[in-house]
Amino acid sequence: MFVTVSRFSLAAAVVKHFDDFHEDQFDFHSYCVRKVTLRAYTDVLKFEDNLWGEDYYFEAAEGTARIYLNLYDNPEITKENEEPDYSKMTAAERKKAKAIARKKRAQAEKREAAKKKKEQEAAENGDQKNAPKKPNKPSFVDEDPDGKELLKADPLMEAKKYSAILSKHCPKRIGTWALQYDVAVRRKKAMLALQALLRLKTLDPDSAAYISRLVDFALKVASFDLSGPVKNVVNEECSKLLNGASVQNLVKDLAVRARSDSSTPLPLRIVIAKSLVITKSEPIDSATSVIVEAGTEMRGFDIQSCRLALDTLQGFGSEASSAVEKWKCFVKEQLPLAKNLS
Repeated sequence: MFVTVSRFSLAAAVVKHFDDFHEDQFDFHSYCVRKVTLRAYTDVLKFEDNLWGEDYYFEAAEGTARIYLNLYDNPEITKENEEPDYSKMTAAERKKAKAIARKKRAQAEKREAAKKKKEQEAAENGDQKNAPKKPNKPSFVDEDPDGKELLKADPLMEAKKYSAILSKHCPKRIGTWALQYDVAVRRKKAMLALQALLRLKTLDPDSAAYISRLVDFALKVASFDLSGPVKNVVNEECSKLLNGASVQNLVKDLAVRARSDSSTPLPLRIVIAKSLVITKSEPIDSATSVIVEAGTEMRGFDIQSCRLALDTLQGFGSEASSAVEKWKCFVKEQLPLAKNLS
Protein backbone atom coordinates (compact mmCIF):
# COMPACT_ATOMS: atom_id res chain seq x y z
CA MET A 1 0.00 0.00 0.00
CA PHE A 2 2.79 2.44 0.94
CA VAL A 3 4.72 1.76 -2.29
CA THR A 4 1.60 2.23 -4.39
CA VAL A 5 0.63 5.49 -2.70
CA SER A 6 4.19 6.85 -2.81
CA ARG A 7 4.60 6.16 -6.53
CA PHE A 8 1.10 7.50 -7.08
CA SER A 9 1.94 10.77 -5.35
CA LEU A 10 5.21 11.19 -7.26
CA ALA A 11 3.59 10.58 -10.65
CA ALA A 12 0.73 12.94 -9.82
CA ALA A 13 3.24 15.62 -8.77
CA VAL A 14 4.94 15.44 -12.19
CA VAL A 15 1.56 15.73 -13.92
CA LYS A 16 0.74 18.75 -11.72
CA HIS A 17 4.09 20.28 -12.66
CA PHE A 18 3.18 20.14 -16.35
CA ASP A 19 -0.26 21.56 -15.63
CA ASP A 20 1.50 24.52 -14.04
CA PHE A 21 3.62 24.90 -17.18
CA HIS A 22 0.44 25.17 -19.20
CA GLU A 23 -1.17 27.74 -16.90
CA ASP A 24 1.97 29.86 -16.44
CA GLN A 25 2.31 30.54 -20.16
CA PHE A 26 -0.37 33.23 -19.86
CA ASP A 27 1.69 35.11 -17.27
CA PHE A 28 4.76 34.70 -19.46
CA HIS A 29 2.82 36.16 -22.41
CA SER A 30 2.27 39.51 -20.70
CA TYR A 31 5.85 39.50 -19.36
CA CYS A 32 7.35 39.00 -22.84
CA VAL A 33 5.15 41.71 -24.32
CA ARG A 34 6.36 44.17 -21.68
CA LYS A 35 10.04 43.19 -21.95
CA VAL A 36 9.98 42.57 -25.74
CA THR A 37 11.72 39.19 -25.33
CA LEU A 38 10.17 37.77 -28.47
CA ARG A 39 12.74 35.06 -29.08
CA ALA A 40 12.12 33.54 -25.63
CA TYR A 41 8.40 33.91 -26.22
CA THR A 42 8.48 31.93 -29.47
CA ASP A 43 10.58 29.22 -27.79
CA VAL A 44 7.99 28.89 -25.05
CA LEU A 45 5.16 28.68 -27.58
CA LYS A 46 6.93 25.86 -29.42
CA PHE A 47 7.50 24.08 -26.12
CA GLU A 48 3.84 24.49 -25.14
CA ASP A 49 2.70 23.07 -28.48
CA ASN A 50 4.22 19.70 -27.53
CA LEU A 51 3.87 20.00 -23.74
CA TRP A 52 1.70 16.92 -23.26
CA GLY A 53 3.95 14.92 -25.59
CA GLU A 54 7.12 15.36 -23.53
CA ASP A 55 8.85 12.16 -22.37
CA TYR A 56 8.57 13.03 -18.68
CA TYR A 57 4.87 13.80 -18.95
CA PHE A 58 4.19 10.61 -20.88
CA GLU A 59 5.98 8.49 -18.28
CA ALA A 60 4.17 10.17 -15.38
CA ALA A 61 0.72 10.15 -17.01
CA GLU A 62 1.02 6.55 -18.14
CA GLY A 63 2.27 5.51 -14.70
CA THR A 64 -0.60 7.33 -12.99
CA ALA A 65 -3.14 5.67 -15.29
CA ARG A 66 -1.56 2.26 -14.70
CA ILE A 67 -1.84 2.73 -10.93
CA TYR A 68 -5.50 3.70 -11.33
CA LEU A 69 -6.11 0.55 -13.39
CA ASN A 70 -4.39 -1.50 -10.69
CA LEU A 71 -6.67 0.07 -8.10
CA TYR A 72 -9.68 -0.68 -10.29
CA ASP A 73 -8.66 -4.33 -10.64
CA ASN A 74 -7.72 -4.64 -6.95
CA PRO A 75 -10.10 -2.42 -4.92
CA GLU A 76 -9.03 -4.16 -1.71
CA ILE A 77 -5.76 -2.16 -1.83
CA THR A 78 -7.54 1.01 -0.72
CA LYS A 79 -9.29 -0.90 2.08
CA GLU A 80 -6.09 -2.24 3.58
CA ASN A 81 -6.14 0.13 6.55
CA GLU A 82 -9.90 0.04 7.07
CA GLU A 83 -11.51 -1.79 9.95
CA PRO A 84 -12.44 -5.33 8.86
CA ASP A 85 -16.02 -6.57 8.89
CA TYR A 86 -16.13 -8.52 12.15
CA SER A 87 -19.75 -9.59 11.63
CA LYS A 88 -18.71 -12.18 9.03
CA MET A 89 -16.03 -13.73 11.24
CA THR A 90 -16.15 -16.51 13.75
CA ALA A 91 -15.36 -15.73 17.37
CA ALA A 92 -11.77 -16.98 16.98
CA GLU A 93 -11.21 -15.06 13.74
CA ARG A 94 -12.70 -11.91 15.25
CA LYS A 95 -10.42 -12.16 18.27
CA LYS A 96 -7.36 -12.64 16.07
CA ALA A 97 -8.30 -9.75 13.73
CA LYS A 98 -8.84 -7.35 16.64
CA ALA A 99 -5.49 -8.34 18.13
CA ILE A 100 -3.73 -7.60 14.84
CA ALA A 101 -5.52 -4.25 14.54
CA ARG A 102 -4.53 -3.29 18.10
CA LYS A 103 -0.92 -4.24 17.40
CA LYS A 104 -0.81 -2.08 14.26
CA ARG A 105 -2.29 0.90 16.10
CA ALA A 106 0.16 0.48 18.97
CA GLN A 107 3.13 0.35 16.58
CA ALA A 108 1.97 3.47 14.77
CA GLU A 109 1.46 5.34 18.06
CA LYS A 110 4.88 4.20 19.29
CA ARG A 111 6.63 5.47 16.14
CA GLU A 112 4.85 8.81 16.37
CA ALA A 113 5.68 9.19 20.07
CA ALA A 114 9.35 8.36 19.45
CA LYS A 115 9.55 10.91 16.69
CA LYS A 116 8.03 13.66 18.84
CA LYS A 117 10.29 12.79 21.77
CA LYS A 118 13.39 12.97 19.61
CA GLU A 119 12.39 16.37 18.25
CA GLN A 120 11.60 17.68 21.73
CA GLU A 121 14.93 16.51 23.18
CA ALA A 122 16.85 18.03 20.29
CA ALA A 123 15.07 21.34 20.79
CA GLU A 124 15.66 21.37 24.57
CA ASN A 125 19.35 20.51 24.27
CA GLY A 126 19.88 23.07 21.58
CA ASP A 127 21.38 20.42 19.32
CA GLN A 128 21.38 22.19 16.02
CA LYS A 129 22.52 19.12 14.16
CA ASN A 130 19.63 16.92 15.26
CA ALA A 131 17.01 19.62 15.69
CA PRO A 132 14.54 19.80 12.83
CA LYS A 133 15.44 22.64 10.51
CA LYS A 134 12.85 25.23 9.69
CA PRO A 135 12.15 24.79 6.02
CA ASN A 136 12.01 27.74 3.72
CA LYS A 137 8.52 28.76 2.81
CA PRO A 138 7.74 26.74 -0.31
CA SER A 139 6.24 28.36 -3.37
CA PHE A 140 3.96 25.34 -3.72
CA VAL A 141 2.38 23.48 -0.81
CA ASP A 142 1.30 19.93 -1.53
CA GLU A 143 -1.89 19.45 0.45
CA ASP A 144 -1.86 15.72 -0.23
CA PRO A 145 1.80 14.62 0.04
CA ASP A 146 0.91 10.96 0.57
CA GLY A 147 -1.56 10.81 -2.31
CA LYS A 148 -4.39 9.57 -0.12
CA GLU A 149 -6.90 11.99 -1.65
CA LEU A 150 -6.03 10.62 -5.09
CA LEU A 151 -7.27 7.21 -3.99
CA LYS A 152 -10.78 8.58 -3.50
CA ALA A 153 -11.33 9.32 -7.20
CA ASP A 154 -13.04 6.90 -9.60
CA PRO A 155 -9.99 4.93 -10.83
CA LEU A 156 -11.41 3.96 -14.22
CA MET A 157 -12.55 7.48 -15.07
CA GLU A 158 -9.19 8.92 -14.03
CA ALA A 159 -7.38 6.36 -16.18
CA LYS A 160 -9.67 7.27 -19.06
CA LYS A 161 -8.76 10.95 -18.65
CA TYR A 162 -5.03 10.32 -18.97
CA SER A 163 -5.54 7.84 -21.78
CA ALA A 164 -7.47 10.46 -23.76
CA ILE A 165 -4.69 13.03 -23.26
CA LEU A 166 -1.97 10.65 -24.39
CA SER A 167 -3.90 9.37 -27.42
CA LYS A 168 -4.24 12.97 -28.60
CA HIS A 169 -0.70 14.17 -27.92
CA CYS A 170 1.41 10.97 -28.08
CA PRO A 171 -0.16 9.01 -30.96
CA LYS A 172 3.14 7.49 -32.13
CA ARG A 173 3.94 5.69 -28.89
CA ILE A 174 3.07 2.03 -28.41
CA GLY A 175 2.44 2.67 -24.72
CA THR A 176 -0.30 5.15 -25.58
CA TRP A 177 -2.43 2.64 -27.46
CA ALA A 178 -1.65 -0.20 -25.07
CA LEU A 179 -3.06 2.01 -22.31
CA GLN A 180 -6.01 3.03 -24.50
CA TYR A 181 -6.87 -0.63 -25.04
CA ASP A 182 -6.54 -1.53 -21.36
CA VAL A 183 -8.89 1.28 -20.37
CA ALA A 184 -11.40 0.64 -23.16
CA VAL A 185 -11.68 -3.10 -22.53
CA ARG A 186 -12.45 -2.47 -18.85
CA ARG A 187 -15.12 0.02 -19.88
CA LYS A 188 -16.57 -2.57 -22.29
CA LYS A 189 -15.97 -0.18 -25.21
CA ALA A 190 -15.32 -2.62 -28.04
CA MET A 191 -14.86 -0.03 -30.79
CA LEU A 192 -12.29 1.96 -28.78
CA ALA A 193 -10.43 -1.24 -27.93
CA LEU A 194 -10.47 -2.23 -31.60
CA GLN A 195 -9.16 1.20 -32.60
CA ALA A 196 -6.29 0.80 -30.15
CA LEU A 197 -5.46 -2.62 -31.57
CA LEU A 198 -5.37 -1.26 -35.12
CA ARG A 199 -3.04 1.54 -34.06
CA LEU A 200 -0.78 -0.92 -32.22
CA LYS A 201 -0.61 -3.10 -35.32
CA THR A 202 0.34 -0.09 -37.43
CA LEU A 203 3.14 0.88 -35.05
CA ASP A 204 4.58 -2.63 -34.53
CA PRO A 205 2.66 -5.79 -35.46
CA ASP A 206 5.30 -8.00 -33.78
CA SER A 207 5.38 -6.23 -30.42
CA ALA A 208 4.48 -8.00 -27.20
CA ALA A 209 2.06 -5.17 -26.41
CA TYR A 210 0.07 -5.83 -29.59
CA ILE A 211 0.12 -9.63 -29.51
CA SER A 212 -0.98 -9.86 -25.87
CA ARG A 213 -3.90 -7.51 -26.42
CA LEU A 214 -4.94 -9.15 -29.68
CA VAL A 215 -5.24 -12.51 -27.90
CA ASP A 216 -7.08 -10.85 -25.02
CA PHE A 217 -9.52 -9.13 -27.41
CA ALA A 218 -10.19 -12.32 -29.36
CA LEU A 219 -11.06 -14.13 -26.12
CA LYS A 220 -13.25 -11.32 -24.78
CA VAL A 221 -15.04 -10.15 -27.92
CA ALA A 222 -17.88 -12.60 -27.35
CA SER A 223 -18.56 -11.10 -23.91
CA PHE A 224 -19.17 -7.58 -25.25
CA ASP A 225 -22.78 -6.47 -25.43
CA LEU A 226 -22.88 -5.70 -29.16
CA SER A 227 -25.62 -5.71 -31.75
CA GLY A 228 -26.35 -4.63 -35.31
CA PRO A 229 -23.65 -2.98 -37.46
CA VAL A 230 -21.27 -2.50 -34.52
CA LYS A 231 -21.22 -6.23 -33.83
CA ASN A 232 -20.63 -6.99 -37.51
CA VAL A 233 -17.75 -4.51 -37.74
CA VAL A 234 -16.05 -5.74 -34.56
CA ASN A 235 -16.31 -9.40 -35.54
CA GLU A 236 -15.12 -8.71 -39.09
CA GLU A 237 -12.13 -6.63 -38.00
CA CYS A 238 -11.22 -9.13 -35.29
CA SER A 239 -11.22 -11.91 -37.90
CA LYS A 240 -8.92 -9.82 -40.11
CA LEU A 241 -6.51 -9.22 -37.25
CA LEU A 242 -6.42 -12.98 -36.64
CA ASN A 243 -5.80 -13.55 -40.38
CA GLY A 244 -9.02 -15.51 -40.64
CA ALA A 245 -7.80 -18.16 -38.20
CA SER A 246 -8.87 -19.01 -34.67
CA VAL A 247 -6.99 -17.46 -31.77
CA GLN A 248 -5.60 -20.90 -30.91
CA ASN A 249 -4.14 -21.34 -34.39
CA LEU A 250 -2.68 -17.83 -34.28
CA VAL A 251 -0.94 -18.52 -30.99
CA LYS A 252 0.40 -21.87 -32.21
CA ASP A 253 1.78 -20.20 -35.33
CA LEU A 254 3.47 -17.54 -33.19
CA ALA A 255 5.00 -20.27 -31.02
CA VAL A 256 6.39 -22.07 -34.09
CA ARG A 257 7.94 -18.83 -35.34
CA ALA A 258 9.45 -18.04 -31.93
CA ARG A 259 10.99 -21.50 -31.62
CA SER A 260 12.48 -21.31 -35.11
CA ASP A 261 13.87 -17.78 -34.62
CA SER A 262 16.36 -17.66 -31.76
CA SER A 263 16.40 -13.84 -31.84
CA THR A 264 12.72 -13.51 -30.91
CA PRO A 265 12.57 -10.95 -28.04
CA LEU A 266 12.06 -12.26 -24.53
CA PRO A 267 8.98 -10.03 -23.84
CA LEU A 268 7.28 -11.54 -26.90
CA ARG A 269 8.22 -15.06 -25.82
CA ILE A 270 6.61 -14.39 -22.44
CA VAL A 271 3.38 -13.27 -24.12
CA ILE A 272 3.36 -16.31 -26.40
CA ALA A 273 3.88 -18.70 -23.49
CA LYS A 274 1.05 -17.06 -21.55
CA SER A 275 -1.22 -17.18 -24.59
CA LEU A 276 -0.51 -20.88 -25.17
CA VAL A 277 -1.63 -21.61 -21.62
CA ILE A 278 -4.62 -19.25 -21.59
CA THR A 279 -6.00 -20.57 -24.89
CA LYS A 280 -5.11 -24.17 -23.92
CA SER A 281 -3.24 -24.52 -27.19
CA GLU A 282 -0.40 -26.45 -25.52
CA PRO A 283 0.14 -28.04 -22.12
CA ILE A 284 2.07 -25.99 -19.57
CA ASP A 285 5.28 -28.03 -19.73
CA SER A 286 5.39 -27.49 -23.49
CA ALA A 287 4.45 -23.80 -23.37
CA THR A 288 7.29 -23.01 -20.95
CA SER A 289 9.83 -24.17 -23.54
CA VAL A 290 9.16 -21.00 -25.54
CA ILE A 291 10.92 -19.15 -22.71
CA VAL A 292 13.42 -21.56 -21.18
CA GLU A 293 14.67 -23.06 -24.46
CA ALA A 294 15.26 -19.70 -26.12
CA GLY A 295 19.06 -19.66 -25.95
CA THR A 296 21.42 -16.72 -25.72
CA GLU A 297 20.58 -14.96 -28.99
CA MET A 298 17.17 -13.61 -28.02
CA ARG A 299 16.71 -9.86 -27.89
CA GLY A 300 15.25 -7.88 -25.01
CA PHE A 301 17.14 -9.92 -22.44
CA ASP A 302 17.35 -7.53 -19.49
CA ILE A 303 16.81 -7.92 -15.76
CA GLN A 304 13.26 -6.55 -15.87
CA SER A 305 12.22 -9.00 -18.61
CA CYS A 306 13.95 -11.83 -16.76
CA ARG A 307 11.94 -11.10 -13.63
CA LEU A 308 8.73 -10.93 -15.66
CA ALA A 309 9.57 -14.29 -17.24
CA LEU A 310 10.16 -15.78 -13.80
CA ASP A 311 6.84 -14.41 -12.52
CA THR A 312 5.10 -15.90 -15.56
CA LEU A 313 6.66 -19.33 -15.07
CA GLN A 314 5.85 -19.32 -11.35
CA GLY A 315 2.28 -18.33 -12.19
CA PHE A 316 1.86 -21.56 -14.16
CA GLY A 317 1.95 -23.51 -10.89
CA SER A 318 3.66 -26.74 -9.90
CA GLU A 319 3.67 -28.08 -13.46
CA ALA A 320 6.29 -25.46 -14.34
CA SER A 321 8.54 -26.02 -11.30
CA SER A 322 11.34 -27.59 -13.35
CA ALA A 323 11.12 -24.75 -15.87
CA VAL A 324 11.41 -22.21 -13.03
CA GLU A 325 14.63 -23.76 -11.73
CA LYS A 326 16.03 -24.06 -15.24
CA TRP A 327 15.28 -20.40 -15.93
CA LYS A 328 16.92 -19.26 -12.69
CA CYS A 329 20.09 -21.17 -13.56
CA PHE A 330 20.12 -19.76 -17.08
CA VAL A 331 19.73 -16.17 -15.92
CA LYS A 332 22.40 -16.62 -13.27
CA GLU A 333 24.82 -17.82 -15.95
CA GLN A 334 24.04 -14.93 -18.28
CA LEU A 335 23.80 -12.21 -15.61
CA PRO A 336 26.16 -13.33 -12.81
CA LEU A 337 26.28 -9.89 -11.22
CA ALA A 338 22.50 -9.45 -11.08
CA LYS A 339 20.73 -9.73 -7.74
CA ASN A 340 18.54 -12.70 -6.96
CA LEU A 341 15.46 -12.69 -9.20
CA SER A 342 13.04 -14.11 -6.63
